[in-house]
Amino acid sequence: MSFTPTFTRRLLTELSSLVGREVEVVLINGKKYRGRLIGFDHPSMDLMLANATSGDEKIARLFIKGAALAEIRAYEESIFNPQEFATYLVRKLGLRPDAVKVYQDAGVVVVLNTYRVTATGVEGAGAMAGKIYGLLKEYLEAKKRGEQPQ
Repeated sequence: MSFTPTFTRRLLTELSSLVGREVEVVLINGKKYRGRLIGFDHPSMDLMLANATSGDEKIARLFIKGAALAEIRAYEESIFNPQEFATYLVRKLGLRPDAVKVYQDAGVVVVLNTYRVTATGVEGAGAMAGKIYGLLKEYLEAKKRGEQPQ
């Protein structure tokens, strides 16, 4: 099977967006596991699940070979909207709009060409990273309550 570079990039972006979220994995033998996706390897598609369950069986860490993988199912949509969060950051931090770049397909916001923000956290260090992280938590908590972040 051959994939175009665009499809491969989209597939990796979608899979990356599932890291840290609850998924169900179906193996080619039909066995199912449910747990939090904590990582994957490309191109092998090997996966790591945390706190996995299969029936009554509970597994703290489960490593699944990509060759055994049939399906990955995600039942929850991400509440993180990169464009919405970028607008929120600009308003809260008083930044110029061009200081914040949004990569919607990748689910990433880049602030001041230094800080990378995703649904799972902030990459970068210093006082500004701390402020951005605080606003990310505030934004995500409002979204979880079903509110529009102000």
